[in-house]
Amino acid sequence: MMRRLGFLAVLLPLSIALSACAARGDIEADRKAAEEAHKAEDDAKCRAKNTKPGEAAYDACRQELATKRATKAVIDYQKARDFDRVLGGLDDR
Repeated sequence: MMRRLGFLAVLLPLSIALSACAARGDIEADRKAAEEAHKAEDDAKCRAKNTKPGEAAYDACRQELATKRATKAVIDYQKARDFDRVLGGLDDR
């Protein structure tokens, strides 16, 4: 009986640690998949404007779309941060 409890005492923290690693791996994989999807979407939008990779217009188009996406991400983060402040969940010390 004591061996089983000892085994469980070791197994439980190990399983929790492994599940946390899997969650981080899933998050990273999702982030990379979203990044690739954005790249493909941006490429399609810029090609629809009759530009080709390597042309100045194509590069400008891609830069504009990346800037818009980054600006939107900052705004979304600020909105989430402000919402958390209203609920008292975030402390800016």
